[in-house]
Amino acid sequence: MDWKDITSTVGTIAGAVAPLLGGPVGLAVSIGSQIAGALGTDNTPEAVQAALRKDPAAALKLQEWAQQEREQIRQGNIELQRLALDEYKSELADRQNARSEHKEHWMPATLTLVLLGLFAAVLWALFYGPTIDNNRDLIVYLVGNLFTLVAGAVTYWVSSTKESSDKDRVMGLLKQRTEPTPPSKGA
Repeated sequence: MDWKDITSTVGTIAGAVAPLLGGPVGLAVSIGSQIAGALGTDNTPEAVQAALRKDPAAALKLQEWAQQEREQIRQGNIELQRLALDEYKSELADRQNARSEHKEHWMPATLTLVLLGLFAAVLWALFYGPTIDNNRDLIVYLVGNLFTLVAGAVTYWVSSTKESSDKDRVMGLLKQRTEPTPPSKGA
């Protein structure tokens, strides 16, 4: 058993504590050991769960501990939110890096066109294929999976980041054309 497994049991008694037990392993173990200490049980999820189920006084002890540790719990929840935000920022940076690395390469455009062609072929097979009745479920499954890939490929080309990048490139070219050329020193 893991600390995440007793989240619902703890959550019914001390709701603010439950998300911390479901968080990163280090935080869950820390909070779990503090709960075990407050209840006077062994430092295991099984012992904590057994105490909460068998002893009504244990539930009261958990609520008292949660009240005393409210600030620490609040900080733990803030840390969980910060970790989620950092993960989201990392994903966004990865996407932006991929676009900047491949902005002038032919492969993203080719992959998008191939995916669109494949999607069109599967759709044609779904509606007009000769043995449609025997393979309808397979084709519907493929359409569902291909649609996700096509949506991702199209999003790559029409997202606001791509448009912003293209606009910046065009503005740079226009600026180069409108700037006067400096006179030569020999004139």
